[in-house]
Amino acid sequence: MPEMHDCTGSYQQSRSTTGSSGFTATGYSYTPTRRATRYGLFGQNELRDLGIGLGVILLIMLSSYWRLFFTDPIFMMGVVLVYGMAFILHELAHKFSAQMLGYWAEFKINQQGLMMTLLSLISPFKIIAPGAVMIGNIASWSHYGKVALSGPVTNIVLGILFFAMSLFTAPQSYWGALANVGMGINSSLALFNLIPIGVFDGAKIIKWNKYAWGATVIAAGILYLVA
Repeated sequence: MPEMHDCTGSYQQSRSTTGSSGFTATGYSYTPTRRATRYGLFGQNELRDLGIGLGVILLIMLSSYWRLFFTDPIFMMGVVLVYGMAFILHELAHKFSAQMLGYWAEFKINQQGLMMTLLSLISPFKIIAPGAVMIGNIASWSHYGKVALSGPVTNIVLGILFFAMSLFTAPQSYWGALANVGMGINSSLALFNLIPIGVFDGAKIIKWNKYAWGATVIAAGILYLVA
């Protein structure tokens, strides 16, 4: 792709456009550099940024479940794993779906989102937005919507797996309680990202296909109510 070498051209702009289609990218988009491509699937500092994002997400989780460290440390370890998986797989779904469509994509920490997430530690309303997957000059609403959809769909699939797990375990058992946590965090993360405004996934999905957005919201909402 032309983004990956030093030629000059309109693709060097951080927001891509295609003249006949009228597509204008909104939200997170960036122009990748050659240096980043030397690290294979991941950008130069991407694993670091994913680690920072994961750490902040776990701080949010600890603000709600910290007592479990003293009363049930084994269950607490399970909760840490469930929260971490919900965040990491959501972001990697964006990244790899974009790469499958031929774009360079990497997770980057966003300073404003990181600060909002940290400030929500002292708020009853939690915000989970330490960063996002940046995509190099995506070219159409179809691709934009599909990449955006992949994150919430991943959380919904995880939520369904935890729901299936809950059917075969006692509600008060270790695995039953962990299944409820898994349904809760994954459905909440999906619904939060499906908000149809600004840079949220929902704004991109609804511009591409409102029926796909509606079906995804309904599925995430049902999981949230069941949890």
